[in-house]
Amino acid sequence: MSPDRPAPSHVIAHLSDPHLRADGLFAGRIDSAARLRECLERVAASGERIDAVVVSGDLTATAAPAAYELLRGILEPAAQRLGAALVVVAGNHDERRPLARALTGADSDAPLDTVTTIRGLRILGLDSCRPGYHSGGLSDEQYDWLSGQLATPAEHGTLLVMHHPPLAYRSTLMQLLDFDDPGRLADVVRGSDVRAILGGHLHAPTFGALDGIPVFVAAGVSYVDDAAAPRRALLAVDGPQSWNLVDVHADQITCTVAPARAHPTWSALSQEVLDLLAEVAGEDRRELFSRKRG
Repeated sequence: MSPDRPAPSHVIAHLSDPHLRADGLFAGRIDSAARLRECLERVAASGERIDAVVVSGDLTATAAPAAYELLRGILEPAAQRLGAALVVVAGNHDERRPLARALTGADSDAPLDTVTTIRGLRILGLDSCRPGYHSGGLSDEQYDWLSGQLATPAEHGTLLVMHHPPLAYRSTLMQLLDFDDPGRLADVVRGSDVRAILGGHLHAPTFGALDGIPVFVAAGVSYVDDAAAPRRALLAVDGPQSWNLVDVHADQITCTVAPARAHPTWSALSQEVLDLLAEVAGEDRRELFSRKRG
């Protein structure tokens, strides 16, 4: 790391839309449990010190209790091996009561809003699901709860996690299922310590901003949307699944899309260059690596 670029204070592995089934293949095509396990293996193989594994909704395909038990059996051991906190929120394919029973033991249909604080970084999980609908939104009570949480700033700021991102996606069909009131959410978070919003739902890496706050959408772990298809179409693709590596710095937050499945790789640098860089320190390394030759 360059002397003027300190390491991030926190690193988040942001996954979304595993669409787990415990009774067969998702859409008759995809072993969604295998896809989730493979993605978590890729997170571990990154070598990053992961502070939190965040899964932004559509945890299951049909909200079957057995699928939630399968989810818990996959996510919790993986987070423990990483030494990371686990943050999950509901998606439009989830149902609150079976999810609450599986994750917390509660028998409740109340919104599953959560607070997780990791060394001064606060992560607020928001249940953006509207019971009986696939589109998203928050209730008056949830907006009040969010305002109350944000009244006291956190040392390293706050990340919001919600399934339905407050963005208009390019697909005209998915726009029918989007978040219902981005303006009201913007009013609540304006002037607060919210530094980024993490979402899912769209099955494609998508980036935008809400009143200047970056919004990072992770693609599906199960399948992705063909974003190059006509806007009127909604076509699913078994690949390229991905997850987002979110680095929290003192002055900025960055988001990098990482493959969820292993692919053949090769070194982009020769061993000669690597050996040369190993012999140089500090600003000399920048000068050596940055200067064009020949």
